[in-house]
Amino acid sequence: MLKPELQNLEDYVDGINNIVEAQQKVAINYFEDGSIEAAIPPLKILLNIMAYGNYEGKDISDPELRQFFDRDYVISSDWYQERLALKQQKDIKYYGSQIDYLESFMKNPHNDILVDDMNIKARLDTTKKLYNDVKSPDYLKRLVGTIGVDPLFKK
Repeated sequence: MLKPELQNLEDYVDGINNIVEAQQKVAINYFEDGSIEAAIPPLKILLNIMAYGNYEGKDISDPELRQFFDRDYVISSDWYQERLALKQQKDIKYYGSQIDYLESFMKNPHNDILVDDMNIKARLDTTKKLYNDVKSPDYLKRLVGTIGVDPLFKK
């Protein structure tokens, strides 16, 4: 199976059939457990084709389906923009919590020596700059091309 060039045609075809059957079983699991509903549109198309051989009666070579895999389509789609907005919100929350932690750390008199030793004021300044950066509309533009955040894991 790992060296198809050494196999006869019958064994080679059998190996391909095994791969297709395994992919079909995996894809069908998405439908059986309902997780297909969380899949992005291009993945839904692929899973349908893997499981059932078509998507809404169309095969993978259909130009209408193939457009869902174009970069321009993906980047301009609502579902992708939602993922980027969630990433921005998550980053804002993260840096906000880091600022709160550092400020709390600095206010604790037991940490006075550590504040200087660990350069906490500079760290706080850097974190505030990062926080302001992730809040900017420009940050959202810089996220284009990343996967953003899956809406199922937005916490």
